[in-house]
Amino acid sequence: MAIEVVSPSQSIEEIVSKFDAYFALGVKSCWLVVPTIGSVAIFSARAKYKNFDAQHDDEVIDETIGVRLPIRKVFFDE
Repeated sequence: MAIEVVSPSQSIEEIVSKFDAYFALGVKSCWLVVPTIGSVAIFSARAKYKNFDAQHDDEVIDETIGVRLPIRKVFFDE
């Protein structure tokens, strides 16, 4: 599993390119966390992903590696 948090100086495309390298090395799941909009995208391949939103979803669910996490744990200090 790899987790990337978008910083203001990074583009989404730059991070997704990193995911290609991670997948080539055998990583099964890559999370893209965008704090400014409260979003987590979980990629299991370059073009296969699910989005989770802190305003609409209670949990982040990564079916590929069997992880379920309350989304508030990603974005809020609880």
